[in-house]
Amino acid sequence: MVSRVVSILCVLFFLVSMSVSVMAMGRRVKPAGPPPSLEANQPEVELIKPEELPPTPPINEELKEKRPQEVSVQLAPDEATKNRQIQTALKNAGYDPGAIDGKIGAKTKKAIKDFQTVSGLKADGKVGPKTWAKLNAYILEANTEKGGKSR
Repeated sequence: MVSRVVSILCVLFFLVSMSVSVMAMGRRVKPAGPPPSLEANQPEVELIKPEELPPTPPINEELKEKRPQEVSVQLAPDEATKNRQIQTALKNAGYDPGAIDGKIGAKTKKAIKDFQTVSGLKADGKVGPKTWAKLNAYILEANTEKGGKSR
C-alpha cells in the first residue's frame, strides 16, 4: 500500500512539474535587469564628439613646417632593404652606388666613402649613425619637386 501511495505521489509530482513547464514555455520572460545595488553606483559618463578629440598623433608646429626631405627616416630592420635605402640615398645625393640591389659592393663602398669625405665624416665606407644622419636627407628626395640632386 505504501508503495502505491508513493507511486501516485510521484506521478502527481511529475504531472504538476510538466504542466508548469508547458505553461512557462508559452509565457515570455523579461530579462532580469541589473541588481538594485548596482543601479545606484553607476559612474557618470561624458560623451565626447569626434570633432572635439585632439588629432592623433599630436602634430606640433615644427613638424608642420618640415618638408618631406627633412623628416627622419629609420633604416629598415632587414639588411637587404637597409642596403637599398643606403644605395637610393647615395644615388639621390649624386653618388653612383651602382645597381640598387641591396648588396654593398665595391661601387657602393666607394660612393659611401666619397659621400663621407665630402660631408666631413670619417671615410671608412660604413654607414653608421653619423653617416646615416647626413644621408637621411636624401632618402626621400626622389619624392620632392626637385627630384634627385646632382653635384
